Amino acid sequence: MKKVAVYARVSTERQEEQKTIQSQLAELREICKGFQVVKEYIDDGWSGETLDRPELDKLRNDIKEGLFEAIYIHSVDRLSRNLYQQGIIVEELKKNGIELFIGNKPIEDTPEAELLFNMLGAVSQYERSKILERTKRGKLYKARKGIVVGTGAPFGYDYIKKTKEREGYYKLNPEKAEILKLVFNLYLELESICGVAKELTKRKIKPPKGIAWRQSSLKRILTDESYIGTTYFNKTQAIEVNSNDKKYRKIVNSRRRKRDKSEWIPIKILSILDKKLFTTVQELLKKNHRANNQKYLYLLSGGLIRCVECGTTFAGATCHSYSTYRCNNRSKRFPFPQDCKSPQISGEKLEDAVWDSISESILKPEILIKHIWDLNNKISEDNEYLKNEKQKHLKRKNSLSQKKSRLLDIFTEGVILRKDYLEKMNELNQEEERLDLEIKKVENKLNQAVKRPLFVSDIKYFCNLARERIVNFTFQEKQRFLRYLIDQIILDSKKRKAKIIGYIPVENSQIIQNSLKSVAEYSISS
Repeated sequence: MKKVAVYARVSTERQEEQKTIQSQLAELREICKGFQVVKEYIDDGWSGETLDRPELDKLRNDIKEGLFEAIYIHSVDRLSRNLYQQGIIVEELKKNGIELFIGNKPIEDTPEAELLFNMLGAVSQYERSKILERTKRGKLYKARKGIVVGTGAPFGYDYIKKTKEREGYYKLNPEKAEILKLVFNLYLELESICGVAKELTKRKIKPPKGIAWRQSSLKRILTDESYIGTTYFNKTQAIEVNSNDKKYRKIVNSRRRKRDKSEWIPIKILSILDKKLFTTVQELLKKNHRANNQKYLYLLSGGLIRCVECGTTFAGATCHSYSTYRCNNRSKRFPFPQDCKSPQISGEKLEDAVWDSISESILKPEILIKHIWDLNNKISEDNEYLKNEKQKHLKRKNSLSQKKSRLLDIFTEGVILRKDYLEKMNELNQEEERLDLEIKKVENKLNQAVKRPLFVSDIKYFCNLARERIVNFTFQEKQRFLRYLIDQIILDSKKRKAKIIGYIPVENSQIIQNSLKSVAEYSISS
């Protein structure tokens, strides 16, 4: 019996609710009667603009395992809405001898069938672009006429759906509106967003989302002009997330960036708050923001410190007019009790201990030289590993060159558009640049293992240079200097001990990250 697989995809939650995934599967199962359906691959709510989909990835991996002889899909745009991406998958299927069926019709390996497939893909891609363009134009037109666009009403309102008689609009929710007024009045009283969150939790008032009132959510509420009668459309634009941020993204353009305020479209709605109250809160927010920014500067901010107990970063914080560092586990759990029991620690004492320890190390050549000999021996032991890494990178770079050559062939044959060709070629060039950088890093590490005679003179040079300048460092120079040298600080605030993991400079006056790592432990005085 013929072994087959089916693949189905929908791109939005609305489509999921309307059971379009079930209708696809029902049709495909009917077509595949009489065959052995080995597996069904289903991507619910995933955009067709990206190939990074969990079930599609599994399907592509299983192609190479020979689990099935054919794949059935409902329509060509279920694979992808991008013509070039469709071609990639079809090419993989051909290489592994697997047939592709759109409905019950096979994509035959003939020039005519290939032309038809490409035409279907091009039409699908064009159709999607036109739909997006018409949708955007329609929304802008409605917003400029003062009609509410979007169903996500601000807290304090409910969205009333569009009917034949009237457009959709925001309606005041009396219960939520009272909570909103309470939030603004509490902030005027307590002058602290943190204090407002605690008070709301204490009164057992439920937040709009989740189980806790977050300071970020409260700040958005406190600064939202909707509550004085004006909401805005076109405030943000979607941008594509960097591929390194997250492997799987249901929507390609899933990150938002604020537009210039001149592009915002104002829409009048019913107000909840008195304008004077809203203005007073804005002035207080600005005043507190300036005060918080100017009171203390934290030398070790920016995620340098990690908690030995829970692994969360420490952050600078003010406590009773003193600067401290405390575990961010508190922020994650806020306003509930934190899981981590690490106490906060004096900012001044921790910063002095770290700065004194680093200063002592870099000003004494004998300390650095000892570290370098020990670490250089370790690098020599890892030499074989580094060579293997370099070979892997070179192999991947060679594979990229082959992809670029194939892409050029496909473009020359007229299979893909110039725009798609340039876009994909740019991606491949960027990946090649990244690999070149990785290869250079590995080569630098390999070179360090054979440059032992240079280290002593280099370190002595650096120490003399540092001794002349370090005494006159400004705060910003100190901070930048520590960031060059320190990878992270593992802090045990209970025992008042810190382990500093840092980089040692090894070439003349330059400080080179990823060169040699050193670890040292220091105690913080009481």
